[in-house]
Amino acid sequence: MVREKKKSWKEIDRKRDRNRGAGHRKDERSNLERALEDPRMKERYLQEAEKLFMGAKGRPEHSKDLMAIHESYGSTRFLSTVRHYVDTYGMPNDWGALLLILDIKNDSELVCKAIENLCELVGEKGTVERRGLESKLRVLSLTARDTEIRETAKIQLTELS
Repeated sequence: MVREKKKSWKEIDRKRDRNRGAGHRKDERSNLERALEDPRMKERYLQEAEKLFMGAKGRPEHSKDLMAIHESYGSTRFLSTVRHYVDTYGMPNDWGALLLILDIKNDSELVCKAIENLCELVGEKGTVERRGLESKLRVLSLTARDTEIRETAKIQLTELS
């Protein structure tokens, strides 16, 4: 009969340590996976990833500049605030900011762009916002001093109706 070689304590310990190491690495991966499985963490991760693809609008300064539009409404610095925002980020996608831009008297190009952007966004809005935009366009088509604003408002109003 052939006797099997008895394992030394050193070999037994080495084998046990190897098994523990493999399990430890698996836990590290599962921690990352568990973190991404948490809905809040996944949502935060996706928001941060979206900000990377948004370009300038993903920066923290964007929200400050957008709030500056709302806060400067009615003051003498409103037009310069809007121009700074448009130069930096392009036309806003914020419904409220676009409605405020419609009240600018000195820059027909900005107002016409705001009208077009509002008409693009109105599909996502409810009936109250739609009716509000229609009435605003009706007023602009009748009372705006600039002919370009009047014409743009009339065209967009007929497309909405």
